[in-house]
Amino acid sequence: MNRLNANHLKLGRPLLWDVFDAQNNLLLSKGYVVQNQHQLEGLLERGLFVSEEDFAAVAAAPPVQEESPVFNPFWLWDDLFSKVVYFLKYANNEEMLEDKLTGTSFLVTTLTDNDPDAALASILLKDATRYAYAHSLHVAVLASVISGRLGWPEAARRDAVRAALSMNVAMIELQMALLQQKEPLTEDQRREVDTHCERGYLFLRKKGISSQNWLEAVRQHHQHLILVPGEVKTPSGLVISQLLRVLDVFCAKISPRAYRRAIQPPVAAREIYVAEREGCAELVDALIKEIGLYMPGTFVKLDNGETALVVKRGETVSTPKVISLSRGDGMPYMDGMKRDTARSEFAVKTVVPRDKIMHMLNLSKIWGY
Repeated sequence: MNRLNANHLKLGRPLLWDVFDAQNNLLLSKGYVVQNQHQLEGLLERGLFVSEEDFAAVAAAPPVQEESPVFNPFWLWDDLFSKVVYFLKYANNEEMLEDKLTGTSFLVTTLTDNDPDAALASILLKDATRYAYAHSLHVAVLASVISGRLGWPEAARRDAVRAALSMNVAMIELQMALLQQKEPLTEDQRREVDTHCERGYLFLRKKGISSQNWLEAVRQHHQHLILVPGEVKTPSGLVISQLLRVLDVFCAKISPRAYRRAIQPPVAAREIYVAEREGCAELVDALIKEIGLYMPGTFVKLDNGETALVVKRGETVSTPKVISLSRGDGMPYMDGMKRDTARSEFAVKTVVPRDKIMHMLNLSKIWGY
C-alpha cells in the first residue's frame, strides 16, 4: 500500500483511487470529493492508503480533462443517512466503530460548513420514516451547526457530532419498536430507556472509543446539569452533553408523531428556552439564533397569498429567503419564484404545516444544485 500525502489530494477534485485506512478498511471510494481544508487535514492525519496497483495505474494513465466537482448537500445527506443506519444497526458486530463514526462526522461537518441552510432544511424535509436513525443524524447536524456558531475548536465539534450519532446506540431497536406501540411503556422498556445512557457509554468504551469527552457526553446526555455563564466557550464532555440534551429534546419536538403534528421549530425552541432559563440558556440562545423564526425547510404563506418554502435564513430572523411554490389561487409555479420576505408584499403571514403541502419537491433544483 502507498501512503498518500498532501500532494496527492486536491480540494474540490474527485479522488483517483479507492482509499483505505491503516487497517485496510475502505475509507473513501474513488470519485469522492474532499470539500474543505479541515476535512483534508483530518484525513491525512489519520493516514490514507492506496494499493500499489491502483496507484501505478493512475500514474501511467494519460491525463484526462477534469470535470468540475459537484457538491450536492441532499445527495450527501442520503449518503450520511445510509451510513448512520448501517453503523448503528450493526454496531455490535462493527469493527473499527470509532474510525467509521469519525469518518461520518467529517461528512456531517462538510455538509453543514458548505451549506448550513440546506442541512437544516433536510431535517424537516428529508424522509425520516426510520426515526430512530434519522433522529441521531438530526441532532448531529444541529450539533455541528451550533458548535460552529459557538466557535468551538475542531476537536470539540468532532466529539459533539460523534456523540450525537452514537448517543442512543444502546436503545436503537427499542426506539424503532416504540414507533408502532400505542400502549404505555412496560416496566422492562422503561428500565431500558432509563439506563440507555450508561449502557451506551459502557458499550462505546468496550468498543475502544478513546475520546473521554465523547464518552462523557453520551453518558450524561439526559442529565439536566447547570452550566455557569461562559462555560459553553470551553466545551468539556459535560458541556457537550448538555448541548446534546437540548438538541435531543428540540429534534423530538419538531418531528411528527402518530398522535400529534410536528411542533414548529421556533415554538419548540421557545418551550425549551423557558425550561432552561437557569440551566443551559446560552445553548438554547445559540439554537434560536441559528434557526430563526423560520427555519429553512419551513412552509409559509406570504402576504400576497403565495405558498412558499424557506430556503435560506435572511438578514433578520423574520425575513427569510423563500421560493414561492404556488400562487394565491393555488396554481403552482413551474420552477418556483424567488421571494425576499424583507419586501412588504412578500412578508411572511403565517406558517403552513408540512402535511398541508401537496407539492412535489425537487430539493436539489430548488436549492440550485
